[in-house]
Amino acid sequence: MKEIIEIVSTKTFKSTFFLVALLALILLAFSAGIGVGLHKARYSYRWGENYERNFISQRPPMMPPHGGEGPGDMMGFGGGDGRQMRNANGLAGMVVSVTDNLIVIKDKDNNENMVNVTEKTIIKAGKNDIKIGDLRVDEKLVIIGKPGDDGKVNADLIRVFEK
Repeated sequence: MKEIIEIVSTKTFKSTFFLVALLALILLAFSAGIGVGLHKARYSYRWGENYERNFISQRPPMMPPHGGEGPGDMMGFGGGDGRQMRNANGLAGMVVSVTDNLIVIKDKDNNENMVNVTEKTIIKAGKNDIKIGDLRVDEKLVIIGKPGDDGKVNADLIRVFEK
């Protein structure tokens, strides 16, 4: 036991332990960054994969599955060099259309985003709770939610701002 205490108290052991702990922390931060990047890329890819289904009809998408050359790639909605990354967890923009459980908003980059609204979604205008039917075209919204596998954002909170 005395030998272990002597080894642990040496300057070499402390330096080595500090270095290993620092490397582990750097690796953890790097892994977290990769996880966030994959999350954003997956959402962006799925948005492009479902673009036609979300905005045109319920037909299957014209893009080939799992990447490849297709209309989505040519229009800049699928894959690419990362400049088309979409924010999966939050959106801000103007209302384009509203239906029973779906809102389409146009963001600052003129991208149209589809937002699913459920009975659990909180919609606030100032301090007041409102319903989806109270939303109007051209209102400014901020939406916080989670990305869906269908390329839409599932809204948890919608905040309405004055024009």
